[in-house]
Amino acid sequence: MHATELVHALKQTSPDIELYSAGGPELAKCTTQVADLASHAVTGLFEVLSYLPTIVRVFNQIAAKIEEIDPDVVVFTDYPDFNFRMAKRVAKPGRTLVYFISPQLWAWRKGRLKLVKQFIDKMLVIFPFEEGFYKENGVKAAFVGNPLVNTISQMKPHATETDAPQRILLLPGSRRKEVKANLPVMAAAKKRLAGRVDARFSVLKHPSLDPELFQCAQDAGIEIFEGNPHEEFQSVDLAIACSGTVTFELALSGVPTVVLYRMNAITYHVVKRLVKVDAISIPNLILKHHVFPELIQNDASPDGIADEVASILNSPDRLTHIRSELTRFRTLVKAFDADYAANEIISLMPPEKK
Repeated sequence: MHATELVHALKQTSPDIELYSAGGPELAKCTTQVADLASHAVTGLFEVLSYLPTIVRVFNQIAAKIEEIDPDVVVFTDYPDFNFRMAKRVAKPGRTLVYFISPQLWAWRKGRLKLVKQFIDKMLVIFPFEEGFYKENGVKAAFVGNPLVNTISQMKPHATETDAPQRILLLPGSRRKEVKANLPVMAAAKKRLAGRVDARFSVLKHPSLDPELFQCAQDAGIEIFEGNPHEEFQSVDLAIACSGTVTFELALSGVPTVVLYRMNAITYHVVKRLVKVDAISIPNLILKHHVFPELIQNDASPDGIADEVASILNSPDRLTHIRSELTRFRTLVKAFDADYAANEIISLMPPEKK
């Protein structure tokens, strides 16, 4: 979706440009598609291992196509395990390699910076602190804005009647594994909040997930809904969310949020040694302090969640401070400027090809 917007801007900037893609259906509409990567999307360690022969075949197919087409520029989007290997494979003198939407090297796996320095001519990044991170490490980078800012409106002030229940939205994740890990704890926290806050609870269910995963929420009297989460954000007072992109979306919408993250105990101890940042949610990293409370692993307990929720909703001063910081957050991020990103790419091309 984001690469497609970039493609349209490239065509506007340079009408004679020839564009090829390995992506999904939207890119196929506006470029010559050499491979459909959307049909090969897979997550999870064992799922990836079982699918590895297909991934290797597609990788080799795309690499061969790149050599056949011999483009002046290759733009990689996200997908670091695949794309760094591809960059190493197709790099050659006279060919420019650009990376759009950076992997989170600033958080962990900083060893990959060597690959970036060796093969990537420019990083086009979507978070403001990423530009400084790369430049400090000797990598050319440009902050081109974040596509989510273009699509998410800041929350409109809504006055909740003093005698009406507040609304709390649960966001346990969009994957089965995440829901199984997070929703029972969230449902238990709801029960702990009885008598401490006057609130209605709802949980967002991704359409692809089985209803039985949400039985614990139903048993706890939590409303289950499927729909547009961004519309729902406009009418809630607080969210309890699994760490991920959704915390950035909630911050853009101005929703105070309690962030939690739970994982396998062994994985947690390994990751804890690798992660080099003091916050797990993008809003806290951008604001440079913990505006959203973060509850990780054992701290993400029913009592821990309930205590944070009650502390926020029962403290007008704290609630006002969080909302004020989220207003400031909107000033620190900017909308994705596809024209600027396109010009950054075009500027790297040989003069006779511009």
